[in-house]
Amino acid sequence: MQSFRNLVDGEIALPEHGLVLVGPNGHGKTSFLEALLYLEVFRSFRGARERELVRFGADGFRIEAELEAGRIDAPTHRRTVSAGFDARTRAKRVSVDGLVAARLAEAIGHVRGVVLSPFDAELVAGAPRERRRYLDVLLALTVPGYVESLAHFARALRQRSRSRAADLPVWEALMARTGAEVSLARRTWVEAWAERYRERCAAMGERAEPRLAYVAGGPETAAELEVALRLGRDRDFATGRTSVGPHRDDLRLTLAGRDLRAYGSAGQQRTAAIALRLLEAAALGEARGEAPAICLDDAFAELDGERSARLGGMVSDLLADGSQVFATVPRDGEMPEAVRALPKWKIAEGVMNPA
Repeated sequence: MQSFRNLVDGEIALPEHGLVLVGPNGHGKTSFLEALLYLEVFRSFRGARERELVRFGADGFRIEAELEAGRIDAPTHRRTVSAGFDARTRAKRVSVDGLVAARLAEAIGHVRGVVLSPFDAELVAGAPRERRRYLDVLLALTVPGYVESLAHFARALRQRSRSRAADLPVWEALMARTGAEVSLARRTWVEAWAERYRERCAAMGERAEPRLAYVAGGPETAAELEVALRLGRDRDFATGRTSVGPHRDDLRLTLAGRDLRAYGSAGQQRTAAIALRLLEAAALGEARGEAPAICLDDAFAELDGERSARLGGMVSDLLADGSQVFATVPRDGEMPEAVRALPKWKIAEGVMNPA
C-alpha cells in the first residue's frame, strides 16, 4: 500500500480470521477498512472521490492484495488484485494477477466484503440514491451482466439530455432496453430476499412487522418505458431531468405499514440498516460459495444493550461460518464481546501493529 490517505506505506500480513483495530479517531482505522474494500468495486465505500484518497502531497496511491480464496466446491487458489490512481492524469489502473483490466467490470468481485457502521442509518433515512447504490453494488457482484446493463443505461440517460431531436429515438431505445434489464434484476433480487430481510430484522429484536419492497421509477418493460420516454420529452427537457426510469427507483422499507424513513426511530432505522448489510453478506456468500469479510467500523456504537447483544451473536455466527471479521474500536474498553477472541492490533498516526 502506498500513499493511501493517512496510512503509512508498507505491507501488512493480516491474521487468518481477522483482527480488532484499536486507536483514537483520526488515526486511520476507517481508512484501513476503506483500503481493504477499495479492491472490491474500485471505489470508496464512504463515497469519496479518488483524489480525496491520495495522501496530502502525493501524486497518487496504489493498493495491492494477495488473496487466498476458494469456493466450497473448488480448490483454494491465490490471486493478486491491485489498483492505482494517478492524481496528475486522473487515470485509474486495475490489474488481476498482473494483467491490466480493460474494463473495471472484468476485475470487480475478487475481494468481497461488507461494512457495518453507524453511518449506515443513511441507507434507511437518506435519499433514494443511497438505496439504489446499495442495490447496484450488490447486484454488480452477484448478477452476471448487471454492470454492463447499468453502464449502458447511465450513458444513454446522459446522452438523451444532450441529444438533438434526430438522435433521441436511438438513445431512448437503448435506455428502454437496458433500463428494463436493470429493473428486472432489482425487482427479482428484492422479491427473493424480502423474507430474509424480515427474519434479520426480527433477529435484531424488531417486534413490528418489517417489509422490504421494490418501487419502480417508471414502466419496467422495454416497450412501455420507450413509450413513456417519448411521451415525456417535452416535460423532461423543460425541467432538465428524465422523469421515468430506474434512476428514480427506490427500496421501500416499512414497519407495520408505515414508512421507516419518515416514522422510524433512530434505533429502528439502525436495525433496518444492519439487516440490509447482513442480507448483503448472505447474498455475496451464496453467489461466491464463500463467506465475505465483515468489517465492523465502530458498528456497536449508538446501539442499545439488546441490539448490541443480538448483533454480537450474529457476528459470532459469521465467524463460526468462516467469515473474516475486521472490527475497529476507539478504546479497549469498548471492544464488543463477539470480537474479543480476535487478534488485537493498534493504530497510531497511520501505523498498524499487533498489540
